[in-house]
Amino acid sequence: MKSIIEAVKFVLAIYFGLMTAIGFIILYPGFAITLSNPRWYKYGHKLRKVWGHWLFFCGAIFVKQIEETRFKHKGKAYIIAPNHTSKLDIVTLTVKLKINFNFMAKIELAHVPIFGIFFRTIDIAVDRKNPRHAAKAYQRAVEQLKKEKRSIVIFPEGTIHSNAPKLGKFKDGAFKLAVETQTAILPVTIINNWKILPDNGKFRFMPGRVIQYVHQPISTEGLTIEDIPALKLQVHNLIANKLAEYGHKQ
Repeated sequence: MKSIIEAVKFVLAIYFGLMTAIGFIILYPGFAITLSNPRWYKYGHKLRKVWGHWLFFCGAIFVKQIEETRFKHKGKAYIIAPNHTSKLDIVTLTVKLKINFNFMAKIELAHVPIFGIFFRTIDIAVDRKNPRHAAKAYQRAVEQLKKEKRSIVIFPEGTIHSNAPKLGKFKDGAFKLAVETQTAILPVTIINNWKILPDNGKFRFMPGRVIQYVHQPISTEGLTIEDIPALKLQVHNLIANKLAEYGHKQ
């Protein structure tokens, strides 16, 4: 029975991969135009939402977003800090969050088929092995948060944990940027993406339901570099506790 289920998941993964590619090909002319000029990036982000809705529909993925409290959506930037368990996290965040944002992540994503176009344009790719490049990317993020008032998603774990949904160790980057720019952090707990599109080295997919829990924003006003460890622990505990509520103890 287990082998049959695995075979079904493999066939569904082929189907979902095909639908992902077809949706991208159909929308590519729009992406090519909207991502050719930074002034049009907000339209590229909206088009990325359209692509996400296509993937939800084709994959029978149902996402319920729960917001712990109402928060300002316009004219205010946040550093969005979610747990990272699947490549599907990028899609659910893009579709369900009601604010304009982009992603900041490792430069390797700029070389990934399909997603690469975004990390070469609208998103911020960071080459951690190149201090000069990393500093330039960091400065771009600072200017975006302070001048453009556009939010940034940074996965605190830095990568998908090999034993998801177990949380990996949080890195300082997102919290350092939040403190230095005095930008509020918006923690997000994503539940069940790892069941739908696991990142365990196997090519598998299974339709399902996802919970995306948006926590109350955490102000960084008045905080300094010395407060980073406590801030990091606060966000880690929020996400860990929410995962535990849904039966995924850390």
